[in-house]
Amino acid sequence: MPRPRLRSIASSGAPADELSPSQRQSERAVFAAFAYDCLLIPPYLWVAIQVDSITMVGECLRGVLMISVAFASWLTLRRIHRRQTAGYDFGLGKHEQILSLLVALLLLVSAGFIAWKAIGKVPGAGEGIGLLNAVAVGMVLFNLVANVAPIPPLMRALRQNPSVIVRTQLRTKITKTVGSSIVVASVAVAMLGSNPVVSLWADRAGVAIVVLVTLRAAYDLLRTALPDLLDRTLDEPLQHRINRVLAEHFADYDSIEWCRSRQSGSQVVIDIGLGFPADRAFGEVAAFARRVGERIEAEIPHSEATVTPVLPGEAA
Repeated sequence: MPRPRLRSIASSGAPADELSPSQRQSERAVFAAFAYDCLLIPPYLWVAIQVDSITMVGECLRGVLMISVAFASWLTLRRIHRRQTAGYDFGLGKHEQILSLLVALLLLVSAGFIAWKAIGKVPGAGEGIGLLNAVAVGMVLFNLVANVAPIPPLMRALRQNPSVIVRTQLRTKITKTVGSSIVVASVAVAMLGSNPVVSLWADRAGVAIVVLVTLRAAYDLLRTALPDLLDRTLDEPLQHRINRVLAEHFADYDSIEWCRSRQSGSQVVIDIGLGFPADRAFGEVAAFARRVGERIEAEIPHSEATVTPVLPGEAA
């Protein structure tokens, strides 16, 4: 006799009108975080090429690379909220962490590129301050504002609906804001200065600081993403919560046949087998198992608990 599975991760899609306000806010915040960059990058890149600013080119390259990741994060968040992730073999938590890992790898690529370009740049002829130089300074100032603007919505969304995807986007925007602040000072000196050597070294200094900030952000993302790509057992405090729930209801079942738990990314998966006497009514057993599963999920955030009744002789 197969063991009935009382709970499973939902695989059917949820209509958009069933989304909670916090889920809608998360989607809007992540979308806005890369929508600003999409509008800004074309004129930003054109100005950067015209004034030959490696710092601005590096900022633009990083923005282009990360827009694709941010767009993928937004699509993934939408699928998560609509429960359309059942076909993903690695599981929901790994899906989020793989996106974080991709962000980190792209940060490393962009850091290496702008460092290489800055090292190979030579001083210009010093053609004086023109209109494009002033436009370049204005563009980096506008870029700084565009990086700051999504931070408050992302912070509100993270408080209401914690998610690795939202957290990654927030961390990325904060890092870009720090880098953009330095870029503003560097570009202002490089574009408005009259000495070509000073302008060159101002550009290189800006690139160096942006590279360091980018490498730090990539390290933080790699440090959190890589361990979570491997399933691992729960920490001891979370195990104690499961044991406490089972102890509270010990009089209602005969035995604990198994208790398996693992953490994949931010998702906690718990599988418990409880033994019952053969003459116990299935409806009563099913209702009890459902209550235990819901109680465990209430104790452990972001958890999916499966409680399986086991008849005598069926233990795994």
